[in-house]
Amino acid sequence: MANKSKGQTTRNRRIGYARNSTDKQTLYQYTDILKNSGCETIFVDEATSAVAKKRPGLRQAREALAPGDTFVVVAIDRAFRSTIEGITFLDEIHGQGIAFESIYQRIDTRTPEGRKWFIDMVNNAEYEQAVISRRTKEKMAAAKRRGIHCGRRCTLNRNSVHQAYRLMTERGLSLKETARRKHVAPLTLRRSFRREGLVI
Repeated sequence: MANKSKGQTTRNRRIGYARNSTDKQTLYQYTDILKNSGCETIFVDEATSAVAKKRPGLRQAREALAPGDTFVVVAIDRAFRSTIEGITFLDEIHGQGIAFESIYQRIDTRTPEGRKWFIDMVNNAEYEQAVISRRTKEKMAAAKRRGIHCGRRCTLNRNSVHQAYRLMTERGLSLKETARRKHVAPLTLRRSFRREGLVI
């Protein structure tokens, strides 16, 4: 543990962090586990990919940690997107006298064995994410070759797009006003026209 300067107090708080990947998943199961483990404060990132560069919840958790605290996650893959990120994060908090705890893996990173296990787990998480990404790309490429749409569902169906097109061409509405009436962004409407081969 890092040496404390004169007048510095050790707070010994447990600060939790949780993340889910999509808006179809919930965070309740993670936050409940963290609360039951004694976490006083929990930061979250909702609908955030493991490889997302911007994770404000993790950044806020990092900024809240102080010497004597323990950073708690339910599982390692809920926190880190790469092996190097996990190792760097661990080195930083250990250097400031902050402990790390993964509830599922029960890792004590203060020991050489625990640190090795931590590296193995975060490395496995990175590998699994890479495999999932590869499979997804292969699936989408195969679907595209067959003319199958495999991305997000279109915001506007074909009828709505043509209705919007008539509002602009027959009634003279602007793109912005038409998009407002269809409850979409102008860029979304423009892309929908392009998808249907409609020129504005």
